Amino acid sequence: MKQFIKAVGGMRHSVIYTDVTGKHFRFSGGTWTWRNHNPGNVYAGAISKRHNQIGATHFFAIFPNKKDGHASLLDSLITSFGNMSLHDMIYIFAPPKCNPTKQYEKYLREKTGVYSNTKIKNFTKTQFKKLWEAIQHFEGFQTGKIVEVYRIIRVQKIKKNVYQFCREDGYWMTESQCIRYAKQEHLELEVCVSDLGTEFLRSCSNSLFQKPLKSIMKK
Repeated sequence: MKQFIKAVGGMRHSVIYTDVTGKHFRFSGGTWTWRNHNPGNVYAGAISKRHNQIGATHFFAIFPNKKDGHASLLDSLITSFGNMSLHDMIYIFAPPKCNPTKQYEKYLREKTGVYSNTKIKNFTKTQFKKLWEAIQHFEGFQTGKIVEVYRIIRVQKIKKNVYQFCREDGYWMTESQCIRYAKQEHLELEVCVSDLGTEFLRSCSNSLFQKPLKSIMKK
């Protein structure tokens, strides 16, 4: 099992993890819960940092594995929401601005059997277990795909409109190879098409993984 030590958001809502050996892996498709190893969609903050948070994207914490993400959810329910009822908790945990909060509350009550204003800290062990299970189920969990991704560290111009690209591991690639890799999501680069129908590579704006190609052009 890979041991991840760092993670950043990537293009098209993917997440790029770095493991202890320095290799990088893109998690794409699926749900945020799967891509972030965050089954409760816990926001990044003090609690998530207690459970080995290694990154954040779109306000959500990214964890090295699902176990740490699950532990952060349990800690959050006890520490942040323990003194609240289900109603008060869910309107903070999943506010109506971007969530079906009423539907969420109804689902949690049905699954836990708690219809009173009992504080979460006073739930029985069974009720608490049903609570976090219901949250994880409602948030959803669908796997996507994982591919190794490479960082381009240097670009060299061979002649007019002809370039070669050097990966982080020292391997040089032609532009056509890079375009093929980019289409397979092995690079954090976009494949664009000119007005003449020619494919070319473009850096992703504000990428946290790949430096702009112009900045690594070898002169």
